[in-house]
Amino acid sequence: MPSILTWASLLIPLLSHTQAQVHPSDDCPILGPSFPSDFDISQSKSIQQAIETFPSLIDALFEAGALNSSSSSFHIDVFSTRTNASIYSYSHSGEVLKDTLTAGTLDDGTIFRIGSVSKLFTVYALLNIAGIDIFDHPVTEYLPELKGNAAGNRIKWEEVTVGALAEQQGGSGGFPLEDALCTLTGNCANEAFLQRMRDVKRPVVPVFQTAMYSDAGFGVLGRVIERLTNQSYADALQTHLAVPLGLKSVSTFEPPADGLNALAIPGGDLVSSWGTDNQITASSGGIYANTHDLRELGLSILQNRLLCADVTREWMKPRSHTSSLTMSVGAPWEIYRLTIPTSAKSNRTRVSDLYTKMGGQVAYAGIFALSPDHDLGYSVLVAGENATQDRIPLRDVVGTAFIPAAEAAAFENAASNYGGVFADPNNESSNLTLTVDDDKPGLGLPALFVDGVDWRANITQPAFDVSGDLFSYRLYPSGTEYVSPATGALVKLFNAVWGIAKPMPRTLVDGGEGGLFEDACMSWTETGFYTTSDFELEVVGGRLERVRMMDSNVTMARVG
Repeated sequence: MPSILTWASLLIPLLSHTQAQVHPSDDCPILGPSFPSDFDISQSKSIQQAIETFPSLIDALFEAGALNSSSSSFHIDVFSTRTNASIYSYSHSGEVLKDTLTAGTLDDGTIFRIGSVSKLFTVYALLNIAGIDIFDHPVTEYLPELKGNAAGNRIKWEEVTVGALAEQQGGSGGFPLEDALCTLTGNCANEAFLQRMRDVKRPVVPVFQTAMYSDAGFGVLGRVIERLTNQSYADALQTHLAVPLGLKSVSTFEPPADGLNALAIPGGDLVSSWGTDNQITASSGGIYANTHDLRELGLSILQNRLLCADVTREWMKPRSHTSSLTMSVGAPWEIYRLTIPTSAKSNRTRVSDLYTKMGGQVAYAGIFALSPDHDLGYSVLVAGENATQDRIPLRDVVGTAFIPAAEAAAFENAASNYGGVFADPNNESSNLTLTVDDDKPGLGLPALFVDGVDWRANITQPAFDVSGDLFSYRLYPSGTEYVSPATGALVKLFNAVWGIAKPMPRTLVDGGEGGLFEDACMSWTETGFYTTSDFELEVVGGRLERVRMMDSNVTMARVG
């Protein structure tokens, strides 16, 4: 395999800037989307360009040796909540593996093993069964047989919560060897597994000290689900996730051969994990699935099909930092903190979080990713002798192609539909201007008057002089929207965020010239703190037509 730098360098042409030229935006947005994404993203110029160039990016990975075109097979799917479907897919079938395709083709319905992407299914099912409050419950409430080990060098299970396990902060590490290999001995018993976890397993770190990857913790979560449901993990997965979402391929057992569409690599445990159905480890890494079902899973999360919206928002938050400045850990999300261009071909960036889950086992690997800022997601399923290595450049090339393109698409849509001049029909001295500006996130607010008075001081502090160019004012989606009972139009709430137009230098790690501490981006401490902060934007047919400034109760209609 080539070095990481070799294949990573292939991604640079996707961006219109090099690392040396990248700078954070002068404006400091609150964390979240810059613009609405409630449109058919697949029709945007930026996404179309990403689709057109994507095959050449895969070819470049083959040519550089980052992927082996003969021994690797994979299927990629990119999906959007606004089309409720796939917006792009790509398949490659390596010559060496063509005989493993039971239906003779590799497509959206082809079943792979997904490795630790299974952990996401486990947490999602748990939340659907018991709600997010269970994260605060001691695991011994459901598995009392873990109680009672007072040895100082063993896991103190009375201190471990269900959430600690879901967040990989239980300190339990990998499975005991006897349980990882129990299909070979025929002794895969829950009782023996839990006894070893209590009496034999040593803590990697104390509970909640830091996130440490923990397969064994998810084995314990599988047993929690069984106690909650009085079903096997396999049956509970069907009852509480697969059936409600219509996931046809999801299972912890090898699918039946009749009519099967799968990439089934033979060869036994050392060559392939196909058919190695260990139900102790299934909740950690034992699920079979295809990209169709991963897409339905992702859409259901982003659209709150099973969970209430507030529960989804709480679930999709970091639970622990790591030693990397650009990665955090959720339950069980691997959260990558991306810096993406604020507009196409811009060298100014903002932060956007990508929620992912990676999986790998013998001869198979998977990637699952959701971008809540863009209502977008993607999955990659890989098979072959180097599947776990191949997943990394594939994850990166898909994300680097489509996440900046989705940001640029939202910018394009905002430029066409949100910018303009708005005024009170009964009093034109009450007016505002919204702009969409290259290199800047959010909607610009260069002018805001109520009865001829510059009202922007009410966004900062009433005592401030806003007549010059000292301050910058921009609007960002708050995430709240509703249908107007009066007009039937969609109303979106935006927050007004202010900052110094030429702020202090950002820190070195932000790409700036400042020191150790961040003093230039503190919008989270001041947004909504003074009087005028929230605006209602009324959208008709995708176009902004009216703006209501809540503090003054003035509604302004589009005039240009």
